Amino acid sequence: MAASGRESIAARVDWKIVRRVAIACYLVVLIGYVVAVGVPLDRVGLTLWILVGLSTLVVGKGWRAWWRLMLDWLPFQGILLAYDYGYGMASHFHGSHLSGYPEQGATNGLGLPLHVTFPVEFDKFLFGGHLPNQWIQEHFHATTTVPWISVIVTLCYCSHFVVTPLAATYWWIVARDKFRIWVKLVVAMAIAGLATYFLYPMSPPWLASMQGSIPGADVARLSGQGWQRMGFHIANQVLGDGQARSNPVAAMPSLHMAYAVLIVGFVWCWTRRWWLRIVLVIYPLVMAFSLVYAGEHYVTDEIFGVLYAVIILGVWQGLRRRSARREVADGEALLGPADGAVDITQSGGRQPDPALTKRDAGVQPDPLGVRIAEQVD
Repeated sequence: MAASGRESIAARVDWKIVRRVAIACYLVVLIGYVVAVGVPLDRVGLTLWILVGLSTLVVGKGWRAWWRLMLDWLPFQGILLAYDYGYGMASHFHGSHLSGYPEQGATNGLGLPLHVTFPVEFDKFLFGGHLPNQWIQEHFHATTTVPWISVIVTLCYCSHFVVTPLAATYWWIVARDKFRIWVKLVVAMAIAGLATYFLYPMSPPWLASMQGSIPGADVARLSGQGWQRMGFHIANQVLGDGQARSNPVAAMPSLHMAYAVLIVGFVWCWTRRWWLRIVLVIYPLVMAFSLVYAGEHYVTDEIFGVLYAVIILGVWQGLRRRSARREVADGEALLGPADGAVDITQSGGRQPDPALTKRDAGVQPDPLGVRIAEQVD
């Protein structure tokens, strides 16, 4: 009796309205949190916000829908949390330290040395003896006043922490097959970056300058100044705390640059809209400028970040084409060789209509037995 009563109450509930109310409440709380504290940049906090938000979309659709959500997201985020753990392990160094950070001559747990001078020399070789970090800071941040361009730099720099999971959220909602592909690409990039942090540890410009390894003008760390310019001091503090806990010598490759190119390349493959492709290209260009301006990366790091993204996208596209060719080959093999012509008139059958035969002569055969619709965006 009680169970049937609960079922009747559930049947009378308009779950569409309930979901809309839940989504509205979630957005109000999220906006309030961002205004008061700032954008959540830590992995656990951002994951919780995403899972709570997606949970509001499945309210009233049963436990199976919610469990499907957890199965899609928890393994993905678990792998990235393992990446964060490995990222921290890559920051352990033995030997000489200066100002609390490892310096030239220090070695990591694998016994591999920290690289400091190579990117300085290579950047100067690329730009005629000038270090881009110094040149950009001298021309765009010549005074002690925080310039307006710092807002763009900070927003672009911090977008790295939210664009990748937000893209996964969007594709989970609208195209689950693209979500699964995107997850694999993100994990592949994380593994490639983490392996390089162990095999080729390298100091960023701000740290090399602070330790006196870059001659000439100092290269400051300016990635959080935009929050100061906008008056979001708590957000600036949150960013600073996160940077203090991160690996300070994980400059090669620039995963900021790598993920920016990765998402642009991924979306590029799914759209033919020319205006969207132009907008997409702007993002990695702004990211490249922001990282050099903020003293977070050399141009060398960015070049390798682009190469990592291009290689991963290329491998994905190659596997995608190979899978498509295999499906076509399997379909043709399933049909088998064409049957030989049979003269039905010899067995007393009716002769084919000449008009129909003439009409069908101009129709191209379809080996799979179906017409393939033209793919659209």
